Amino acid sequence: MKLNKLIFVFFVMVSAITFSQENSENPKGAVTGKIYFNYHVNTNSNEDQVGAFELTRVYFGYKYKFDDKFSAKVLLDAGKNSAGSQYTLFVKNAQLDYKANDWITLTAGIFGLQQFKVQEDFWQYRYLYKSLDDEYKFGASADLGVMGAFKVSEKFRFDVTIVNGEGYTNLQDQTGNNRYALNVVYNPIKSLTLKGYVDVMKGIDSKIPDTKTTMTNLAFFAGYKMENVFRIGAEYNLMQNAITYNTLAKGYDETGLSFYGAYDINKKWDVFARFDIVHSNTLNSEQTSWNNLEDGNTIIAGVEYKVRKGINTSLNYRNHDYTEIDKKNLSFFYLNLEFAF
Repeated sequence: MKLNKLIFVFFVMVSAITFSQENSENPKGAVTGKIYFNYHVNTNSNEDQVGAFELTRVYFGYKYKFDDKFSAKVLLDAGKNSAGSQYTLFVKNAQLDYKANDWITLTAGIFGLQQFKVQEDFWQYRYLYKSLDDEYKFGASADLGVMGAFKVSEKFRFDVTIVNGEGYTNLQDQTGNNRYALNVVYNPIKSLTLKGYVDVMKGIDSKIPDTKTTMTNLAFFAGYKMENVFRIGAEYNLMQNAITYNTLAKGYDETGLSFYGAYDINKKWDVFARFDIVHSNTLNSEQTSWNNLEDGNTIIAGVEYKVRKGINTSLNYRNHDYTEIDKKNLSFFYLNLEFAF
């Protein structure tokens, strides 16, 4: 069944249910916004650009709650395009949520995906640096489709998603194949979070003409958090038969490991560190891995100061150590600012 038929069935089911529901709350809405700003200095010698101001992301949206069952969200995303100096506006969220009861929520439209949502929330410094899956294009942060979220108990929940698979900045491909995903989260105790994720998508192979290839994504995460004291997390990611989440290529695999932690000095100050490892496989008859120019390690460490609710700033250091010996490693100091409303 194609995605447009699934969405139609979804809305028919939801509409039928609402006829028997009575509103129990007054409608209410709120405007939202978030901006990521930074100044960074390149510590490598003999670089043309030593330092620069940068506005990496601007989000502007509106949330509306119809009643205790239905809510909607629209979010616009303005980010740098490939030219590097201009900005392109995308619709990142345009979704309708239906909370059938305390344990089932249905969503349709363009919405945030679950591949790295738990990891991103645990990392908490999205305004500094994306989660590994997002940064290295293992997956998209949002897409068009439908999702069912099921809360089995306080300890166990899972999500089932069917989306286009190309991400919210791209149109559906001509083959019309969808991405199918399952996300499972388990909290055996309050402080410990365990997660497993898998998705599959069939599409046209970018390397072999007139051939279809099936790609898969796997993600595993474990995190421990002592509220207002510290948190540590580790994740393993594997993308198979793909160069990126929407560029399929048989035999092209990539793995990613990410370790991160933070310590809260007090309510205003915290320190953090992160270590990423990304590696691609070596194809037959090749001497180096297919993505050797991007493979390597990344270290991030810094301090964050919470100015007030909605305003965060951070001074941090980043080092990119590439596997390719002929590619110069990169080293930066960043001063980041996030303000949200």
